[in-house]
Amino acid sequence: MANQTVRFDEATMAQLNRATSAEPARVQFAKGKRPVKVGEVLVAVFSSEGGVVRRAKVGRDPNFRELLLWLAGTEAAVERCAAEPSPGAPQLTAGEAALLDEAGFVEGEKGLPGALALSGIDYDLLLTDSLSLEQAAKLLHVKTTSRLRQRLADRTLYGIKDGKNWRVPKFQFVRGKLVRGVDQVFPHIRRDAHPLAVRSWFSTPHQDLVVGKDDQRVTPLAWLAAGNSPEEVARLAAEI
Repeated sequence: MANQTVRFDEATMAQLNRATSAEPARVQFAKGKRPVKVGEVLVAVFSSEGGVVRRAKVGRDPNFRELLLWLAGTEAAVERCAAEPSPGAPQLTAGEAALLDEAGFVEGEKGLPGALALSGIDYDLLLTDSLSLEQAAKLLHVKTTSRLRQRLADRTLYGIKDGKNWRVPKFQFVRGKLVRGVDQVFPHIRRDAHPLAVRSWFSTPHQDLVVGKDDQRVTPLAWLAAGNSPEEVARLAAEI
């Protein structure tokens, strides 16, 4: 719960409104003015009712690309909260609770982490539940990981770089094989698309992917697994 209030004057708000839009805006500090120390970040979320800002230590200075990824993760969490309002207080799973404790997050007023914390938990769980290159090679019956590294470079296999290692999310597999045609879709996804957004897009029914007499909406993964055209999914993938 916020324990203090920071008030922006009209000039600051006008500049903020001019600078921000649907696209991320790079923020530069005035010469000699650094409100954030080395190894810290400021996290801010605003709505028409006001906003919340928090300072957090990260141990090092993230680069601009990392900040964009964090912003995308925050946006994914906000969209999820807006799309799926919960009338009650959902219980954390054992895995989420363990990650929350390990990360040192403090529980909120109702005993729940905030949207940003949940996004971080989702991302950590995605990495934890993904396959190592060795595990993926075994699943795909590939003798060495060099072939998988080539596929990751060609973007015919989806992976997440975790430090010096690669993690291969499980959503792209079904019954021990890559989903049919998914390798033709991955190259059409923006390189900077956040992994949570990628997984969510593939697993969410799409309005342009319909099957049957009732025009039932299906997920991109279900569309591909049923043997339908990967070209249609590849065309839509640019929206991620």
